[in-house]
Amino acid sequence: MKKHKLILCLMAVLFINNTLLKGQQALVDSMEKRLQMNMPDSTRAMDMINYAMYTEPLNMDKAHQLYQEAVKFSLSKKLWYHAGVALRYEATPFYLQGQHQKQLDNIKRAEVFFLQSNHYNAKKELAATYGSLSNYYRAVEKFDSAVYYSLNAIRIQEENRFNSKLLISYINIAMIYQQIKLKDKQKEYLDKALSLAKLLNESPGLFLANMQATHYYTEAGEYIKAKEYIDTARFYFNENIDFSRKQTYYLFSAVTFQNLKLYDSAVYFYQKAYEMARQNNSRWNMIEPLLQIGNIKAKQKDFTNAENYLKQGIGYAEEDSAKTYLKDGLKYLSDLYTLTGRYKEALESFKTFTDIKDTLLNEERRKYVLDLEEKYESEKKDVQLQLQQAEIKRGRIQKYGLIIGAITLIILLLFSYRSYKQKQKLQQHRISELETEKKLMATEAVLKGEAQERTRLAKDLHDGLGGMLSGIKYSLNTMKGNLIMTPDNAKAFERSIDMLDSSIKEMRRVAHNMMPEVLLRYGLDAALKDYTAEINNSGIIKVIYQSMGKEKANLEQSSLLGLYRIIQELINNAIKHAAASEVLVQVFWENGKLVVNVEDNGKGFDVSLLEKAEGIGWKNIRSRVELLKGNLDIQSAPDKGTAVNIEFIHI
Repeated sequence: MKKHKLILCLMAVLFINNTLLKGQQALVDSMEKRLQMNMPDSTRAMDMINYAMYTEPLNMDKAHQLYQEAVKFSLSKKLWYHAGVALRYEATPFYLQGQHQKQLDNIKRAEVFFLQSNHYNAKKELAATYGSLSNYYRAVEKFDSAVYYSLNAIRIQEENRFNSKLLISYINIAMIYQQIKLKDKQKEYLDKALSLAKLLNESPGLFLANMQATHYYTEAGEYIKAKEYIDTARFYFNENIDFSRKQTYYLFSAVTFQNLKLYDSAVYFYQKAYEMARQNNSRWNMIEPLLQIGNIKAKQKDFTNAENYLKQGIGYAEEDSAKTYLKDGLKYLSDLYTLTGRYKEALESFKTFTDIKDTLLNEERRKYVLDLEEKYESEKKDVQLQLQQAEIKRGRIQKYGLIIGAITLIILLLFSYRSYKQKQKLQQHRISELETEKKLMATEAVLKGEAQERTRLAKDLHDGLGGMLSGIKYSLNTMKGNLIMTPDNAKAFERSIDMLDSSIKEMRRVAHNMMPEVLLRYGLDAALKDYTAEINNSGIIKVIYQSMGKEKANLEQSSLLGLYRIIQELINNAIKHAAASEVLVQVFWENGKLVVNVEDNGKGFDVSLLEKAEGIGWKNIRSRVELLKGNLDIQSAPDKGTAVNIEFIHI
């Protein structure tokens, strides 16, 4: 399963190494003191290795330096075994940092020293080294070499009855056969692993076998089956097991629940993995949980927390030069920005992701070419040593050359196709952006036209009809002094004058609502105070208006009017549809950011029905929010009232 391939490969490496990543500063300090004491050379060499290993989570660069010092010291004392251990242990941080050629060089040098050593643990370490080589070649998809080294590891372990290590080798070769689609061989070795674990009847072995069975069924896409094995592994889980296996358990559990789309459970186990790594000061083990939690939070539309987790994980990956993690984190971040409409940031993250991905691919291609070159040189030497087979080997070299050319051509075609698809995706993304911009421009044009028409009508009402009505009132008042009327006619005349006054006030109110003069002269805050006061005076509903922060002074007229109409429409909805008795309106300005909250105590509604039964009011609200590049959040339920939150970040 590509989505979690990095986690599973890393855990396999951790199982093979079987090292305790205890990065506490106390251990480092203790080891520094020990190394100042007199001790046998072999003990000093092993303490130097442990010192480097404990330093890894705290300072990766210093750890590399300490490993090399351990190698140099061991070689100076002809401690071949210890030199091999130091080189093999250092290979894991090289892998995590994406320095795969150095990783391979270390493992191959370790193999030479273990073959040369008479140490009682040399065969065990040699088998582990073959396992590491198998994992490396499996990662670069050179499966023939991966199978070859796995079988060598199994041969040594079976001969010497290294059963706990043999269990791991069975599982690793089963995973290789899985990748090359040899299902019968894959099942054969997985069954051997489970049988051996049951035979040993030891909690660590049973725990490990079930964990790797979880790995197997996860990669096979059988997530229900994977959950059965992780549930079984849980019986053998306890707080006394070492850090790496405990970390692996949390990660496998998280991956299993993530594949089953049980995201809350997945987040729980990723957080456990993160906390475990944090407590052990193992920073690179914090990276993957942070990235995956961020990825899940994005799927749950918790975008703020998603961004925080992703940025924290990416920051750690950058500090430790963990390019593989960094690549995945940038891809997740780009997808998050795309979901939230932050297309510029999405494109920047995607470009960085592509650069790192290309760098890693180039390293893999370089290693592949160097490996082919090494094979070619080896065969060339064989030709020189065995002249009698010159013609046969020349033909073989030509054959290899054709195969290499064909493979190289296929690889180039695949990379070209991938590049073409990526460009096509970017073009499609740009087209989508342009379509969105076009829709926003159309909406803006409609709203501007509406505003202009409202302004014209308001001016016509106020200056035209208003002036006419005021003139009529003046004429009637003039006539009143010159007319002789009965008491009844005088009363009727006065009522007519009153009705005319009411008409003038209503006309002015309508004109004011269509284009509030206070808004244009004194700003949004003054206009909203005026509007809410008018509603409160009418007695229709109680409106509580609160504002905080300094209003932005240079807002365009169209933006002011848009914000005013949004709030006006939300209050109208509370009056017309919510049957509310009270509405709370809050407007907060902070560093150029505007937050609007409108809450009522009305009857509420099912928000999921809003998309299907939108009225003109909600469509206008959404259009204006999109035009002003705001984020709209609606919270409501039957008999629970309604709360609308709008954030304008770029206003």
